[in-house]
Amino acid sequence: MDLFYQKKFAVRIIVFLVLLNLGLMVFLVWQKGKKQDPLLYPRNESYRDLSGVLKRELNLSDVQVLQFDHIRADYYKKELELKQQIKDAKDSMNEEMFSIQTDDNKIKNLACTISEDEYKMELLRYQQAKALKSVCKEEQLKKFEKLVKEIRDYFRPDNQPIRK
Repeated sequence: MDLFYQKKFAVRIIVFLVLLNLGLMVFLVWQKGKKQDPLLYPRNESYRDLSGVLKRELNLSDVQVLQFDHIRADYYKKELELKQQIKDAKDSMNEEMFSIQTDDNKIKNLACTISEDEYKMELLRYQQAKALKSVCKEEQLKKFEKLVKEIRDYFRPDNQPIRK
């Protein structure tokens, strides 16, 4: 009689564990199927657009918003061009570094080109900052200074979510 009880108990445990596994798998599939917003931005939709945040926080007029958008669009166009030049130069440098016949002078020239383009990138960032500041009024500049620090801290690499 004890043998039958043990067998029934084992079967019940196995059935329970199988059901538990199935429930867990359904839950995991359900969670994976849910669309999740990126962790980088708060759920408030207006935070997704940096121009919207700047407009609200700095009390920018519509004309100022258009000027900001134009300055930022111009900056990003030039930035993309410089990034492509840097990428191309780095690709050429990698090819040259790992070729059978390495030309030291060519590698040094490419390294100088890359550093010059990086310098141009930083100057471009500075020109953008000057242009954005020129659009602002005095009280907006004071708010802008604090806001830039908050944005910088918010986008720090060590403040970003771990991406899979």
